[in-house]
Amino acid sequence: MEEKQLKINHSVQKVFAIIENMSAVESPMSLNDISKQTNLPKATASRLLYTLMTMGYAQQNPKTADYSLTLKFKLLTNSTTISHDIVSLVRPYMQQISSELNEATCLSLCDKQELVYIESIDSQDNLLNVTQKIGKRAPLYCTGAGKLYLSKMTEEELDHYLAQTQLVSLTDQTIITATDLKKELRKVKEQGFSMDDEECEMGVKCVAIPLMDQQQTLLATLSVSMPSIRASSEKISQTVEVLKHVTQNFCL
Repeated sequence: MEEKQLKINHSVQKVFAIIENMSAVESPMSLNDISKQTNLPKATASRLLYTLMTMGYAQQNPKTADYSLTLKFKLLTNSTTISHDIVSLVRPYMQQISSELNEATCLSLCDKQELVYIESIDSQDNLLNVTQKIGKRAPLYCTGAGKLYLSKMTEEELDHYLAQTQLVSLTDQTIITATDLKKELRKVKEQGFSMDDEECEMGVKCVAIPLMDQQQTLLATLSVSMPSIRASSEKISQTVEVLKHVTQNFCL
């Protein structure tokens, strides 16, 4: 039996023509520029760009109407500039949060089902030296930031993670059963933030919030770490309030 002749999908070709041109330009592009660079009619380019936007891979500046690729696309392609891009955007917020709370802050990404610290600011009294964490990895299940990523997983994805990951006790507080972890993740979903209650390191508590893109996809996490001796319920509530207030208008 002869093989059926496969045909090239021209719509896919057009989409990648747009992506390639936008990737080659560091600044946002107008619809007119995209149309010229790709030799596509404006109507066609606009339709394909809209599709990329609904999937979270492109975004449009509401003021200029220019288009650019999102950090979600760079994460998908494992761009070497992704960490630098996120750090540049988030660091001013980290500085404000650290200044208001006098506590250490960390910026993290998820990579291969592990948490990776890509930026940090020490507490002003230097009681917590978190800058040494940059580049290091930690489990998702016992970190505040990691729990945010787990809370965004579907039930099937979470079950797969649990099947592949041994929940090792790092401290007396570490959650080490799937049942307890799932209960904790339901709480994270309800409250919109997560905590590490000395689960990764004794003497340290952490509060983390998600940093989302325009399609509400979790791309990074921002967390505040503090010594347990000053992590009263009032301080935890203040930390959550400051994190949410400072980042309320922030979108990756």
